[in-house]
Amino acid sequence: MVFETPQWLWGTAFALFVPVIHLLGRRAVKPILIPSLMWLEQFKTQDRRRNTLKEWLLVLLRMLVIALFFLSLSGPRIARAITPLLIDNSPALWSQRSYWLPEAIEELPKGTYAVHVRGGISIGILRSDELEDALKDWPASTAPLQHLDEAILLSTGFTSIPEGAGTYYLPDRALLFNGTIALINENSREQSFTITNGPYNGVWEVRDSNHLIVQEFDSIVHIPWGTIAADELFLTHSADSILEDNQQKLHRPKRLPIIVLNASAVPRLTVLPFDEQLTYTNSIELQQLPSSAIILLNGFSFIPEDLKRNGAVLLRIADGEKERLKDITYPNLEDPFFNDFFIGASERNRWPNPNKWSGVNLTHVQPLLQTTSGKVLAGYQKLENGTIIYEQTFPIADEGHPYYKALLQWASSLQLNKDYTELLNYGDDQYFENIMRLDSAKVHYFNWSNTTLKVRKSVQFWTESKIALALALFCALIALIFAKI
Repeated sequence: MVFETPQWLWGTAFALFVPVIHLLGRRAVKPILIPSLMWLEQFKTQDRRRNTLKEWLLVLLRMLVIALFFLSLSGPRIARAITPLLIDNSPALWSQRSYWLPEAIEELPKGTYAVHVRGGISIGILRSDELEDALKDWPASTAPLQHLDEAILLSTGFTSIPEGAGTYYLPDRALLFNGTIALINENSREQSFTITNGPYNGVWEVRDSNHLIVQEFDSIVHIPWGTIAADELFLTHSADSILEDNQQKLHRPKRLPIIVLNASAVPRLTVLPFDEQLTYTNSIELQQLPSSAIILLNGFSFIPEDLKRNGAVLLRIADGEKERLKDITYPNLEDPFFNDFFIGASERNRWPNPNKWSGVNLTHVQPLLQTTSGKVLAGYQKLENGTIIYEQTFPIADEGHPYYKALLQWASSLQLNKDYTELLNYGDDQYFENIMRLDSAKVHYFNWSNTTLKVRKSVQFWTESKIALALALFCALIALIFAKI
């Protein structure tokens, strides 16, 4: 006999306390002889023998009640031929197991199985009629499938399955499409996603819990966070066959605080959406500025070394007091800055056209704005320590210009936590690759149900544990009857 939870067998030792308690509870009686009643001694001796026998029978029954109760908790199983069974609980298609798992279990030979899942976790020793109920709430796992020699492996065949098993139970199905959702654009105001491996004939849905927020029929979905109050959304695409990685959890991109640091002789900015505005006096104050912020240096001809921190974003705006600029300014439209952060065709043709500049040609930066004579007026660079620096050789004449709104959005996107949006994907369907490399004589196919099947009611009622518990109740009943006689 084998036991599922053998640690409960230690509880049977409590049965030994019953005779100990019985012996300790007996009191010594000193007999008093009465000559006139001596003839009753023969009848008292018979009664004492009968009572003693009944007492020890009650002790035995009580011991059996305790022993059988803990025996039932230990999950006894009569030793039979036990077959190792490996269940593939891969996240892909595991949430749809109500469609295929009952059909697979129905095809298994009736018997007792030592059941394992991914990661080598043992569920226990179960009969075939107990498998479906035991697995209905079991979680999915990305742990690898173990190699069990001569075991039965039950899988949907979506992920790669190991060789070496005695028999493979696989569904008879067609190839499934698993779309890969990818982030193609992200800033503090909007996120855009697409399916990278096609097809696109599906519907995008964006929900806040159960409320539909956005629905798109295009290959790309745009999520305008500025019009959505929620900080967390759920994105789905209907063309995907693998529901487990179809619903993506999206989080609102974090907006960094904007701190304006003005040079001493430069007027303060008033229109830009800043969070704090300071006047530069000495380098000691710079060390107190937060690293996770956009630092706009207004009227600076240099960049303080204390601000060149790892991952910092600096925007340097020069004072533009040296020279007048007569050349026409034009943008570098090949840079993603203009496609990602400018909205509408009319605004895309509005670029700053300054009259004054500092006279410094920014040849060391990736150009954003330059003149017809080749002077670079604005651009950005990334230092080796990760600092992003934007430099502009002319002052801000119009704080409401869309260029500066886009500039702050661009700066915020550089420090967005790229791991904050978690996009899941469990890969492509490996079904055909699996059945091509496996020994065809060992592969057994089962049907894939089109409807959810309920847990079968044919589970065996009288198990070994229930029999032991029933015997414990029976012994308790007999002990109660004997105690009343």
